[in-house]
Amino acid sequence: MGEADMSEAENLRNEPVSVADNPVLQGNFAPVAEEITARDLTVEGTIPAELNGALLRDGPNPIAPGPGHHWFMGDGMIHGISIAGGQAQTYRNRWVRTPEVEALKGLPAGRISPNQPFKQGSGSVNVIGHGGRILALPEVGLPWELDGDLNTIGQHDFDGALASNMTAHPKIDAETGELVFFGYDFGPISLRYHVADREGNLLRTVEIEKPIPTMMHDFGVTASRVIFMDLPVAFDMEMAMAGRGLPFRWRDDMPARLGLLPRAATSDEVQWIEIDPCFVYHPLNAFDDGDRIIFDVVRHDRTFVQGQLEGGGEVRLERWTIDPAKERVTSEIISERGQEFPRVDPRVECKPHRYGYTVDFELQVGPGGLLKHDLEARTVTPHDVGPAGAASEGVFVPVGGGEDEGYVLSVVYDGDSGTSHVRIIDAQDFAAPPVAKIQLPARVPFGFHGNWIPAD
Repeated sequence: MGEADMSEAENLRNEPVSVADNPVLQGNFAPVAEEITARDLTVEGTIPAELNGALLRDGPNPIAPGPGHHWFMGDGMIHGISIAGGQAQTYRNRWVRTPEVEALKGLPAGRISPNQPFKQGSGSVNVIGHGGRILALPEVGLPWELDGDLNTIGQHDFDGALASNMTAHPKIDAETGELVFFGYDFGPISLRYHVADREGNLLRTVEIEKPIPTMMHDFGVTASRVIFMDLPVAFDMEMAMAGRGLPFRWRDDMPARLGLLPRAATSDEVQWIEIDPCFVYHPLNAFDDGDRIIFDVVRHDRTFVQGQLEGGGEVRLERWTIDPAKERVTSEIISERGQEFPRVDPRVECKPHRYGYTVDFELQVGPGGLLKHDLEARTVTPHDVGPAGAASEGVFVPVGGGEDEGYVLSVVYDGDSGTSHVRIIDAQDFAAPPVAKIQLPARVPFGFHGNWIPAD
C-alpha cells in the first residue's frame, strides 16, 4: 500500500469531527436560524445615487448539520440587500426551497424538474442574474430559479434542454450576452460544456470524455476559447460509500492539465496541456493575447489532502501564459499573499483586464480584508476592515466608462459586535474609508459568492 493509500485508509478510520468541535460551524461560520425581512436600513455615509439594484450573496446555511459536516455542504441561503435612490431599502434572507428544506423546516419546495440529475445540490455556492432570471447555483445539479423577493420558483433546466449538472461559475460575456458554463459528473462523460444566448436559451452542449472524474470547480473563458482545469483532486468512491464529507481527495499519482476548447465548438476538440501539479478553485479572469492565452488564477499548492481544505501549502495569485502551439504553460507570481475569491469588473470578463479584487485571508480562520491589484503597475492596495473585520468577496459594480470606475461592495462581519454590514468602496480610492456602510439587521454567515443584479 502506497503513502497516499495509507493516508486515505487512515482518513476513513478517523471519527468525523463533532458538531460542537467543528470550526466551520462556529463563529461567523455558524448558520442563522431565521428568515427575516427588514426595511429602511441604517446607513453611515452616503450611498452613491448611481447604485440601483440588489447585492445578492449565497452560501451554505445548514439546518441540521451532523458529525463531519464540511463547509462546502449545507442548505443554500440567499441574502439580498436592495438599494435605490441613495437608500438601503430592504434586507431579506431566504433558504433555497429544496425538498430537504421542506422536510426539515416545513417550507414548501420549489418545482422539481424531470431532468434532475442523480446528484442535486442546494444552490449554496453562487447566485447570478441572466436572461431575466435569478439563479442560485450548486456545485453539481440544476440551478434553482428565484424571484425578485428571493422566493424559490424551482429547478431551472433551460426549458428541458439541460439534463445534466451545471457548476456554480458560469461566465457572462458582456459583449455577446452569452452565458458560458459547464458541468462535471462522475461517469464516462465526466465533463459537459454549454452555451446559452443572452435570453437564456441553451444553444449547444459538448460532451467530453476524461479518464478520471475530478473536481472542476471553475474554468476560464476568453473571447474565443475556454480553459478547463483537470487537476489532481479526484472523486473517491470509497469515501462516497463511507459517507465521509465530500468524496474528493488529492492524488499524487495524477497529472495536472489544462484543456483548451474553442468557444464555438460543437464537438470534443479539447487540446490538453500538462502543467505542474496544483489546484485552482477560482481564476481572476482570462483573455486572448494573439494566439496565446493569459490566465490569472489563485493557485493552491495542494488541497483536499485527506479530504480537508487545510494542509495544502501556499496560496498565491499567479499569471499563467498558455501557448497552444508549443503546448506549454509558463507561470509568473503576481502576489505571494494568501488570498481568494478573485473578481474583475464584469465588463471585462473574458477580455483583457488591468484590475482585480481579492479577499486577503487564510482559509483556516476565515476571511480578512480586501485587496485591489493593478496588474499593469503590479501594485497591491489593501482596504482595511479593522482588526476584527472579515470581508466577503468584493463585487464590482460599474459606474462610468473606465475599468476601475465603480464601487466594490462587500458584506463585512465585525467580530467585536457579532454583526454584519455592507461596505461600499470607491474602487478608484480603494484604501480610503468606505463611502457608505449599510448596517444589516442580521448576521450574514461566511459564504461563497454573490453578484450585483441591476434594477430593470
